[in-house]
Amino acid sequence: MRASRQAARRTSEGEVSEVDQVSFQDLGATVHRGAVPPGLLDELPGLYNSIFSTVDWWETHDHRHFDGACVLDRPRHVVAYSVDGDTIEVLNKVFAIGAAEARRVCLAIFRAVPQARRIHIEVLFPPRELRLPLRVRNVAEHMVIDLPSSVADYDASLGKRTRGNLRNFQNRLRRDHPDTTTEIVVPGAGAAALFDQFLEWKNDWFHARHGQTTFWEDKPEFIGQVKELACRRGEVQVTTISGAPAAIRLLFPVGDSTVSLQGSFDPQYQKYRLGLLASYWAICDAVERGMKQINLLWGTTDYKSHLGATPHAATQLSVFRSNTARLYSLGETRDIVRRQLRERGNRAYWTARSGARRALEHAGLHRGGERR
Repeated sequence: MRASRQAARRTSEGEVSEVDQVSFQDLGATVHRGAVPPGLLDELPGLYNSIFSTVDWWETHDHRHFDGACVLDRPRHVVAYSVDGDTIEVLNKVFAIGAAEARRVCLAIFRAVPQARRIHIEVLFPPRELRLPLRVRNVAEHMVIDLPSSVADYDASLGKRTRGNLRNFQNRLRRDHPDTTTEIVVPGAGAAALFDQFLEWKNDWFHARHGQTTFWEDKPEFIGQVKELACRRGEVQVTTISGAPAAIRLLFPVGDSTVSLQGSFDPQYQKYRLGLLASYWAICDAVERGMKQINLLWGTTDYKSHLGATPHAATQLSVFRSNTARLYSLGETRDIVRRQLRERGNRAYWTARSGARRALEHAGLHRGGERR
């Protein structure tokens, strides 16, 4: 192990901040403590192609400051973290790192931050491969499409019924509304109006469909966060019919990957399944731009799987310095069990409700549309 303390540097605010770093030759890792060297976090988009591993996401959504970073040389990784008492929060999310490299990161941080008993980290590999004391906190299944090199190849990968439905809905829409256009725009002066329209359609649809409030209404602070993130790094797919917006989808491309965060559409175009078509057009646009992957996120999986998405598990872990340290956080286990029971009840409710609605639709007693 080799430790070195570097000279003080002047921050953008004019204050002097000492950059403290510790290197561990056996791990091939360097941990920066208290400050992050200038330019280091600029590597994140190119390394991970993930909106969830960008400073923009951390500042607008997570509201997390970074207290340091762990850097691996071979292969290259830059993993930012914040310190909260005896807990280290790894800020990188949905990022490609192997189990061996994640293990090196955890061991290096534990050595560099003596007070840390646990590290919160999200991984895309089976947790057992980490080979460290841990606890699974949560699992989110991102619905991801690995994109081919052409739209023709993408269409060929879809099921016959899906291809037929997409073709029929598009033909019907073009026949009734030949002026339909779709474009990708960078949020500008009109971003607020587009976002307000997006929310109005989303809330109206959810109220009519489920009789419940939406996530956006329950967490109004998220609205401002997404607006700011969209202005920093986002794109908006706007479908226009008769000169007016008819569908809006929020996209966040980073490198050769993009995230389709949310979409909504004018309910008067439900018979064309405009929400489904807008998702399909966003995927085709990503293919044409040379993207390698599009993440449709979690939630309703039916239409996403029809469009070729498969679940990729992102597992949130508590990794412990030792098995003894694991015993100090038994309260975390209680919280996890409570959340799992609550989520299980919610899933059972929505599964039963969706099944009843499908039965009514099949019987011709209720006409529904695309689940969103």
